[in-house]
Amino acid sequence: MTFEEMKGSLERLPKTNRWVRMGDTLPWTEYEKVYNKRLRNDTVGASNRPGRMVIAALIIKHKLGLSDEETILAIQENPYMQYMCGLTEYSDQPIFDPSLFTTIRKRITIEDINSLTLELAKKSQEKKAREHEDDDRDKDNDGGIPSAGRTQPTDLKADATCADAEVRYPTDTDLIEDGSKYIDRMIDKVCGIKKIRKPAAVERQRIRTIYLNVIKRRHKGAKLIKDAITRMLPLLYRDILTLLNLIGVDDETYGRFNSTQKRTIQAVIDIYHQQETMLRLGIHSCENRIVSIHQPHVRPIVRGKAKAKVEFGAKIGVSIVDGYSFIDHHSWEAYNEASDLTIHIEQYKERFGCAPQRFFGDKIYLNRDNRKTLKEKGIEIMGRPLGRPPKNPTAEQLERERIGVSLRNEAEAQFGTGKRAYRANNIRARLPQTAECWTAMCYFVRNLAKFMRELCRVLIEIWTLIRHFGSSFINPSAKTVYSLAWNSSFLRVER
Repeated sequence: MTFEEMKGSLERLPKTNRWVRMGDTLPWTEYEKVYNKRLRNDTVGASNRPGRMVIAALIIKHKLGLSDEETILAIQENPYMQYMCGLTEYSDQPIFDPSLFTTIRKRITIEDINSLTLELAKKSQEKKAREHEDDDRDKDNDGGIPSAGRTQPTDLKADATCADAEVRYPTDTDLIEDGSKYIDRMIDKVCGIKKIRKPAAVERQRIRTIYLNVIKRRHKGAKLIKDAITRMLPLLYRDILTLLNLIGVDDETYGRFNSTQKRTIQAVIDIYHQQETMLRLGIHSCENRIVSIHQPHVRPIVRGKAKAKVEFGAKIGVSIVDGYSFIDHHSWEAYNEASDLTIHIEQYKERFGCAPQRFFGDKIYLNRDNRKTLKEKGIEIMGRPLGRPPKNPTAEQLERERIGVSLRNEAEAQFGTGKRAYRANNIRARLPQTAECWTAMCYFVRNLAKFMRELCRVLIEIWTLIRHFGSSFINPSAKTVYSLAWNSSFLRVER
């Protein structure tokens, strides 16, 4: 296509392009219903951007690992991406302002993204059901035995992981230094609002000197760090008092702070109390410990992994059905994932209309209470039984254990792919609700990649038939004539 033709219409773009394939294949009508149910444009606000445009932009962002600004620029420069976003002709203007991404992430919840994944899973099941029906029809014509077509999944796999937030590894001295730096900025802001000189009692420089004396040491002993914290905390306390005295009872001055600044000031005050308590009691942990003043909702999650024993972010409980991941539990506090079993089963029933036949999970899921629950619900447990393993296990027991381990490993593989390829271990959203949407989108794009791979396998088989037989061919076993036709820019096989 020439540039002028491309500006006139995007319908003539090559259908083999990955963005064009997604634009022609994904169930956009269902996606727009899921997105628009969160809006109230009929009573509140101006008209909104189309749901297809918003969801396609999120897919492009997380598939390529771009920032909000880079995503808009990439769509602005790429006609294939614009086609996926629903545009009918090429435009050199941005589809929307990058700041809208924050509003979108506040608007879309994990439940909404699970609904998008469910639409993919249903479409994949329909495709498999049609393939089974075609196979059965061919076997009937050939005198063979029809196969039992599977129309819905039967297995439920569950596991938990941590979605790491993008925070610096927290140390006590770093947190006190960060708090001092931010309080100093807020003191400057109040002085600027009231047009007064900055007080001489601000201890920022002394805290900075003590901090540099620690971090520049090659070997930092416990005594040196404790001594530095003992000297820094009183100075931070004085700075907090200075800020509060400047604000006083003047509600107008405090009202000039935005919600982020108010939240961060409160986080610095909480950090002071936590550090003072731990120093006074001689301990190194406390309840609801803050590890970042800019993301006070982030908590340390003890995982015991080889790479890092402690991770900082949200803990998520994920269920995997037919290869598609659903985030059923998202928590900023550490918890025992064994309590997620009931949630996973209930969500499975709600999505697919029945209980799973088999459950795959780690040892932590298969405690006595959970085994009793699974037995009551008639769900087969795929894992080692409780108690001492038998000395001479039967071949059936060994095969059952092998199947349980091999299929359960799919959860670990999906976590690895989500973190390595789609950056689910580097959540860069600062607000808790936007971080939840970011995490869910990482795994939704992974689900989307699985759906497109299945579609590509079908297309490869069809193009192989075209290469050998042309636009129409005969199934030798069933004596059935098939023809190939285009329907809504997508290739279909007609019987």
